[in-house]
This record gives sequence, C-alpha cells and structure tokens, in this order.
Amino acid sequence: MRRFALCPGLACFLGALLLAGCGKQSSAPVSQPVTTTNPAPPPKAAGPPPNEHVCFECRGLGTVPCLVPGCKDGLVDCPGPCLKLSKGAWIHMTVAGHDPKELWQKFPNMNGKGEYQSWGQDHVGEVIEYKNGVAVNIGKCKVCGGTGKVTCSVCNGTGKQTCPVCSGTKFIPLTWTPTNNPWFNRQPDLIRLKDGRVFLGRVAVAIGEDRTIITRDKQTLHVRASDILPKADTNVPAAPASLAK
Repeated sequence: MRRFALCPGLACFLGALLLAGCGKQSSAPVSQPVTTTNPAPPPKAAGPPPNEHVCFECRGLGTVPCLVPGCKDGLVDCPGPCLKLSKGAWIHMTVAGHDPKELWQKFPNMNGKGEYQSWGQDHVGEVIEYKNGVAVNIGKCKVCGGTGKVTCSVCNGTGKQTCPVCSGTKFIPLTWTPTNNPWFNRQPDLIRLKDGRVFLGRVAVAIGEDRTIITRDKQTLHVRASDILPKADTNVPAAPASLAK
C-alpha cells in the first residue's frame, strides 16, 4: 500500500482555514423573546356616597361657568375710563370708509352748538377726555392696555369657578333640589310664591296689590302682593349635607 506524506506547508494552510471558519459569526437572525405588557385599566370614577347623588348644578364636574356678571372666557370689562361697548350710547352712523353696521359713540362739544366728536367700536380700550371743551383721544387705557378687558379676579381668567351648590365636591344630598338647597336659599333676591313658583329677582313696581317682578334673566311677571310668601317663609331650609365622603 502506498502512503502519502502530508506536506508541512499544506498542513499549516488547512489549519488556518479551519480556525478562520470557527471564529466567523453567523449572519442568521437570532429570535428574541417578545415581552408584552397589558396597559393598566383606567381608575374607576368614584361614585356618590350613600344618600347623595351627582350635583345637578355642575353635573359632577365640580366647576361651573364663572358667575361674575359680564365674565366671558375669563375676561371682564376694564374698570378703567376707556371706551367699552357696555358703557355709553352706541349708535349706527354713516361714515365714509366704514361699514354702516359699525357702532359709534358721540361726544358733544361743550360750546352748545351741536358739534361733536365721535369714535367707532375699533377704538374700544382707548381713553376719551375733554380738553378745552372738546373730546380728544389720549390713547390706550393704562389699565387694560387698550383691550377694554381685564382678567376676572374671581375665576382668574379660567372662565370657571367652584360650583356654589356642591362646593366642588361633585355630589349633594338626595333631598336637595334646584330651588331648595343652601346656596339657593341664601340668595338675597329669592322670591317664593304660594303656588310653588320660585324666582331670583326683585319687585320692581308696586301699585296697590299689584306687583311686577323682574327676574335675574330679565323676565317680567305680574302677581298679587298676597301671592308672595313672607320673607320668613321664603328661605325654606334645605336638608344638611351628608358628612359621609
């Protein structure tokens, strides 16, 4: 049998190839374990305590639109001396270059000749003063900066305030009603009639037995004096709030 001798150089070459092959990293993708997490369920809203229900005034929000007269989106009329659409007599005028729907306010001259100066609604927030008997525009109001509005001090510009009925707790006793609860009964202009009707307003006219009531929302009612319950019977006490929270 013939034997073949392995050349030392060839043996070294083959050994190098084997070592290189063993050290090469595989390019095949390696699967990784997938970890899934379920989102935590949202917390359940707390329900009303025993013998209470959701406040009818704020519908469970705890806040209501700001009750300050004139507050809109957290802004009220500037208390300064500037022009405001809520103050003075605003009228339509025919002025060249202006829309006839625009509003204007006249300031008569002091000479008694029927002469006047006028400024339109685009000058709201500016201050008009008389100098030498003639009205002049002295510029933007220093209080509001010429906007005619300032931040409401009650709602701090939010346009909302704590609900006056539930005091922000969102829940009230079951016995409370829109016309019989502590907040409502504390109103100084509360008027109750013998037929069960209830209003927030004032007696504007009294002639004999006839009474004319003007409510807060500007409704006018005509009743007899005998139809109005005495003040002592007007503020019917509401049931006390539950202490269970």
